[in-house]
Amino acid sequence: MPAPSRRSPRPRRRAVVVAIALGATALTGACSSSASTPGAVSTSALASAGPVTITLWHGLGGAPGDAFAKVVSEFNATNPQHITVDAVFQGSYDDALTKYTAAARDGSTPDVMLTNDISTGFMHDLGQTVPAGDLAKANPGSLDLEHLSPAARNYYTADGTLLAVPFNTSVPLLYVNTDLLAKAGVDTSTLGTTDGLDAAARKVAAALPGVKGFALPQAGGWWYEQMTAAAGEPYCTPDNGRSGGGATALSLTGPAQQQAFATVAGLARDGVSLSTGSDDNALLNAFASGQAAMMFNSSGAYSGLVKAGMKDVTAVPLPLSGPAASSGPLIGGAALWVSGQGHSEAQQAAAWTFISYLSSAEVQEEFSQASGYVPVNTQVASSSTEQSYLAANPVAAVAAKELAEAPVVPATAGCLTGALPTVRKTVVADLSQAINGQGDLAAALAKAEADATRNITDYRAQAGK
Repeated sequence: MPAPSRRSPRPRRRAVVVAIALGATALTGACSSSASTPGAVSTSALASAGPVTITLWHGLGGAPGDAFAKVVSEFNATNPQHITVDAVFQGSYDDALTKYTAAARDGSTPDVMLTNDISTGFMHDLGQTVPAGDLAKANPGSLDLEHLSPAARNYYTADGTLLAVPFNTSVPLLYVNTDLLAKAGVDTSTLGTTDGLDAAARKVAAALPGVKGFALPQAGGWWYEQMTAAAGEPYCTPDNGRSGGGATALSLTGPAQQQAFATVAGLARDGVSLSTGSDDNALLNAFASGQAAMMFNSSGAYSGLVKAGMKDVTAVPLPLSGPAASSGPLIGGAALWVSGQGHSEAQQAAAWTFISYLSSAEVQEEFSQASGYVPVNTQVASSSTEQSYLAANPVAAVAAKELAEAPVVPATAGCLTGALPTVRKTVVADLSQAINGQGDLAAALAKAEADATRNITDYRAQAGK
């Protein structure tokens, strides 16, 4: 994707996208903007700038928030360019994005924005940021993008250009209660496919009265996207929205995709799986207490299982229903975006310098071990201290291996559309009954596909795409 300043429609589109997020009352004021985002700057702009303070907004709380505060403090104390980063917690990711959207209208965005994976399409359309790929080209030697996980880069890339730098990255896992599987005679090596998962879940339910074979989080739509990628299918068309004019429709009716959904729905229909509805905390606690033998969840859920006192737990990669070469997991987590419009060259250069620091192998290793996220810098794998850490933490080792081996293909890029938050809500609402074994799955998938496609169509119309 070329720099936003090279696309004359971008300022108008940015204004309209802001208005969509803020509501109709913001429309008139937002559309009056006519400024454009500058191209990438060089860190040489820092040479004559003197001390520079930049602001970063984020939504990291708990242990990840503490770990992030530590690496920010270390940067502030040691960087030779006299850059000071003011990292401001803005609440949840949704809260932070809402504030950023308002700030884009008012011209008061932070220099750096850490926002989650689901925001990628919206941030892309907003046109407020400078693509990370352009910044890397303008600053050779600052951050080698080839050292970043190919799968993570794949998720944050459009039109061949990296939009943002992945930072705190998670992957989907199948957690297993090793004690229950052993009692049921299930070998974890059989869990690499959805067929293997199906057979294992049924074997557990038959062998262990009162124990369900499987459990699925249902509060968000991430798992429908994961099952689609694991089937090797695009979640939206064309090309998962990654090139040209972007996504125009949702796709939920591909044969391999439907079969993956049917497997999960069949487990529910036959009483083999556990449902806690939209309460994913209850699901985590139920799995930790042995009510289910296997559970889909993010790599970030492991700390919750440890806090719940679970001992007999490990994880395996997300089971696939498509060919291994063209199917795999989607990443989760968040990425770092550099704001362009309204920010001086020195501020943008300082922002890129800081992001380069956060992406270094040393910082990624420190942050990942303290936070539970998967390191996104591939050079971390060769660290002896990281190898010792993974040897002592097998779930972290599985997550790191899954990210490293994920194929870089269209299916694993995920759906790029600014409508994705709305799409997720629509899909969850339309499929909640069918995925729990109630009602006609094919009809529910067709309805969800049509309704979510309308979400995308409406978004595109309002954004002037």
